[in-house]
Amino acid sequence: MSETMIGTLVGSAVTLITTIVTLYINSLIEKHKCQLEIQQKKYEVKRKKLNDIYEKLVDIVNQYPNSSPSDVLLFVDNAPHFSMESFDAVLTSLDYQIEDYKRQLNNVNINYERKIDAETQISNREYAKKKISEIRDAYYMAKDRYKLFCESDKAVFDLYAGQDVRNCLVEFEVILHNVFISGHSVGAANDPLKNSIEIIRRKIINSIRNDIGTF
Repeated sequence: MSETMIGTLVGSAVTLITTIVTLYINSLIEKHKCQLEIQQKKYEVKRKKLNDIYEKLVDIVNQYPNSSPSDVLLFVDNAPHFSMESFDAVLTSLDYQIEDYKRQLNNVNINYERKIDAETQISNREYAKKKISEIRDAYYMAKDRYKLFCESDKAVFDLYAGQDVRNCLVEFEVILHNVFISGHSVGAANDPLKNSIEIIRRKIINSIRNDIGTF
């Protein structure tokens, strides 16, 4: 076989190999592009499905009060115990205590120190009643809205929401149970870095932002 023929065969083989490699690389590139397009379409569908739902969820989460009656009652001597959403029972107990201190004030033999103490105790309880009433109203309004959210939007949320968002929402529900059912304090009500409700709010919003890039 002549050198010319050998050279031709080698050249043809190299060309064939180059063509095969090029086709293979191009097929990988096309496959990668298709995968990116599919992922992008899935992301667009996900964002379209979740944008309104996430906006509604954030609004509801922000509506929950950032403290509980237990936090308010920390500053009331011999305060009634709050648990199991017993807002009205606590308010009634405070009314009874206020009436008792008012009776003390009506005692003609009351001394100055006891009078000042009774007036202070009444003032503290009136303030506590006002705050607890505000917390109760905000809590029940948010709770009703969250119940409606679960009935109308939770199925879509569970289908499309990111795992971190779902985990944060479960954590939020646990904290609400601890605070308003078990009667625990939120921690430091006036410190957003130590307030359990404020902390989980931020976690939910950050997880949503990471999931769809908004909020």
